[in-house]
Amino acid sequence: MLRALRILAAAAVFVGLNLFFLGFAEGTGGLARIQFAPACMAFNLVAAGAVAAVTMLAGRIYCSVVCPLGVFQDIVLWMRKLFAKANFSYRPGRIVVRAACAAAFVVLALCGGAALAGVIEPYSVYGRFATHFFEPLAAVCANAAADLAARWGHPCMLKTEIFVRGWAALGVAGVSFVALAVVAAWRGRLFCNTVCPVGAVLGLLSAKAPVRIRLDAAKCVKCGLCAKACKAECIDVANGKVDQSRCVRCFNCLGACKKGGMSWK
Repeated sequence: MLRALRILAAAAVFVGLNLFFLGFAEGTGGLARIQFAPACMAFNLVAAGAVAAVTMLAGRIYCSVVCPLGVFQDIVLWMRKLFAKANFSYRPGRIVVRAACAAAFVVLALCGGAALAGVIEPYSVYGRFATHFFEPLAAVCANAAADLAARWGHPCMLKTEIFVRGWAALGVAGVSFVALAVVAAWRGRLFCNTVCPVGAVLGLLSAKAPVRIRLDAAKCVKCGLCAKACKAECIDVANGKVDQSRCVRCFNCLGACKKGGMSWK
């Protein structure tokens, strides 16, 4: 049930954000204002504080529901499963790399290097995808619909101009798109728990969250199904532990466990 609710909520937010990016729904712009890094950089203390409070209470729900780049990676994983089952395994966290990437982002942001900082900031990364790939694709579809309507004797739709917003930016977006898709298909949320500065900060806030994914040692039979389903690779079955700082609250493990050994409470 929790996994289904998470997917429905993530789909609603993802669709709303994409409609906003493509200019079809100005009313969904509020979803952009609750993105954590932009809210912090704009001193939107209400939005940033709300995300931080939820994370400290219940973990990194933000990363699986609100972050568009996180949902994009989940879509890549879903597409992979159409061809081959994704089996993950527990791997220790890379704390030094996470801290270094987060520190680099903060230094660049404070020193006027926002463009460089945006290379690893999730909302900026996904914004480039939407601007350079999805917006032109939407324009192509709109123009095709306009041509079809005109052929049927209803020339009421206007065609949209298709243009490239700079070849250098397009190249950065293309490399990021391919790299993230490959990493997500290979190692799930590796980017979120290694490079992403938002993941590093929220991971720190969620480490002691009272509402958490719990592994019941009395019910666990060490089958490893929960670890295979964990795209964050944070469930250590051998030692009966879950790395709360890396868990993105996808709830895949709850459905994978056949003995009721995994819970969120």
